[in-house]
Order: sequence, then C-alpha cells, then structure tokens
Amino acid sequence: MGKLFRGLFWIAAVLVVVGGIGRAVFVDVWVLPDDPKTSASVAPSLAGGDTILFMRRNKPAFGDLVRCTDPEDATHFVVGRVVGLTGDIVEANGRELSVNGTRYISEMACVESKVSVPHPSSGSPVDIRCDQVQIAGHPHFRGFSEKVTGVTPTKATVGQGMVFLLSDDRSYHDDSRDFGTVPADSCTGRIVFRLWGKEGWGDDKRRMTFVQ
Repeated sequence: MGKLFRGLFWIAAVLVVVGGIGRAVFVDVWVLPDDPKTSASVAPSLAGGDTILFMRRNKPAFGDLVRCTDPEDATHFVVGRVVGLTGDIVEANGRELSVNGTRYISEMACVESKVSVPHPSSGSPVDIRCDQVQIAGHPHFRGFSEKVTGVTPTKATVGQGMVFLLSDDRSYHDDSRDFGTVPADSCTGRIVFRLWGKEGWGDDKRRMTFVQ
C-alpha cells in the first residue's frame, strides 16, 4: 500500500506541476513511438515508449531537442537536436560535430558508459557508448558505436528558415544527414521532461527526469 500511495502522490504532483506550467506556456504530452528506428536515434537521452512533456515554441534555438514534422512522412514526427540555424555551416563526421568552425567534443562521461538500444534495421540489441557534450552552454548526452565504420562526412550550409537536426545517437541516426535540413516552423515542440518510460511508473530510473 505504501508504494501505491507514493505513486498516487507523485502522479498528483505531476498534474499540479503540469497544470501550473500550462498557465504560463502551452505544453503537451507525447509518447515516443516504440520502434527500433526511433528508439536507437533518440538514445541515450530518451527511449522509444517514453512519455514526454514538450513546450510548443515557434522558433527552435541552437541546442534544443525538438520534435519536428517528418520531412519524408507528414503524418509522423522526428526527434533531433538543433545544431544549425540559418546561415550556419555544419560539419558532421560520425560522432564529431563542428558548427562555423567550432568543434563540439566530449567533456564528461555518462554515469552509465554503455547503453543498449535496438538496431534500427534488425531490432536486435546493440551497445552504444555514452558521453556528454556542451552545446549552447548545457551538457547533452551523445551516443555512438565504435563498430559503425565507413561513415560519410556531411557538410551543409543551412538555408533561410531551415534547421539542421542531429540525432543524439550519432551512429544509429535519423536526422539531417539522412533527409536534409527541415523548415524551422515544423519544429514546434521542445522536449523538456520525461514523465516515465515505457515500463510505466515502476521504472524509477526513467521517471520524472529533465531532458536537456
């Protein structure tokens, strides 16, 4: 009974917090699709099946983790980190990133150095390494696999009104390296909080966490 009451307490607390925030800005709740492609690309920051809270905003900012309309299927969404705005020169090579000549490199290890994700094609579990990179003054998780080789470098100049998206999983990605830049006005949801993972409230490692 103790666990039940604690669970009810936290659910009530979440509702109060969400209601309070909603009075100031428009927020919404979304469940990330639980498919191998999505689960791999959003790791290690998120995982497929996560219930997340996002703020609606018209202008995505550099470093934001955003939800955008999928340029290849307007009925779906993609999740990526904004690493290029109008006029920026973005260079991505595997796990490496450079924007306007500034390199964004690992500055801190993750608590868990390895994370298991489903392979985007087979769905079989594969391990990726995790570290943290400072982008826009905040640490963000970065995943990569040392087994993925033969990566083709990407260099792009971001056009007017467009953004360059980069998956936090740099190896098993679904981002602008695959489908090009996307309209900034299609990215209206900035992901800020995970309410719980696909296993529900009982998974205490994946509930009530801020997403940077």
